[in-house]
Amino acid sequence: MPSAGASQNPPDLPPVQFRWLGVAGIELSYQGESLLIDPFFTRPPFLSLWFGRVAPNPAHLPASLPRCEHILVTHAHYDHLLDVPLIAHRTLARVYGSTNTCALLRTCGVPEAQIGEIHTGEQLWLGSFQVDVLLAKHGWAPGYASGKVREGLTPPLRLRDYVLGEYSSFLVQAPGKRLLDWCGVETQGAPRADVLFMLPSSRPGYVEGLLAAVQPKLVVPVHWDDIFRPLSQPLRPSFELPRWGWPPLRRIRLERFVQVVGKVAPTAKVLVPEPLKSYELNQAL
Repeated sequence: MPSAGASQNPPDLPPVQFRWLGVAGIELSYQGESLLIDPFFTRPPFLSLWFGRVAPNPAHLPASLPRCEHILVTHAHYDHLLDVPLIAHRTLARVYGSTNTCALLRTCGVPEAQIGEIHTGEQLWLGSFQVDVLLAKHGWAPGYASGKVREGLTPPLRLRDYVLGEYSSFLVQAPGKRLLDWCGVETQGAPRADVLFMLPSSRPGYVEGLLAAVQPKLVVPVHWDDIFRPLSQPLRPSFELPRWGWPPLRRIRLERFVQVVGKVAPTAKVLVPEPLKSYELNQAL
């Protein structure tokens, strides 16, 4: 079992690197080996939620994403899964996700040998990376469905065919580093980690509770940008969804998030990354 505390960051280990891929997407790299979490690049327009069918757009995949060995999917909503089959076909990476995620991968033609079903409480050993699968809870979101994937689907799919199912956060241990991708709307069960990728939520007590549990050295906000805006255009903050449909939608304020982190955890650094830019964690920490 992994240690409950943050790592000691031995200085003689090769560097772990990461890139933010936009939305919830993260790439972790160690000595040429890459692990992706929720890579999403097609970013179809808003009306696609209700009208028409959408296929992954190969032209939107960045040229700097030539290969990877492992892909983790937190849940089966389209803004986490839509481009995964295309990336899996191109890279031959093995994909790990929930029952719904695996069903949609099969529907989209990913070979069974590249699919791994995972559930809360499991541990994975993926080359240089050790992964703990943690329970997460999704917030309310209009236009997004939950339940079981329908049988008989044929791609291209409607975006509402990507139904929620089981939802996971991931604790990824690379040599000398503990990295937590915490995507849930609640903070219970969050473990200690050196690096915390998190939603920059303004819900009362969320940031405070998560930082108290994780005690990170580095905080990286993710899933804050407009998922309907192409990555080729300047980023724009998305709207934060209300917990139960109220209060009304409001845009995410990164500057406020940075201020809250600085007040609650003054020893932690906040890094708002540029999309697709590589960061060496030893330097960022």
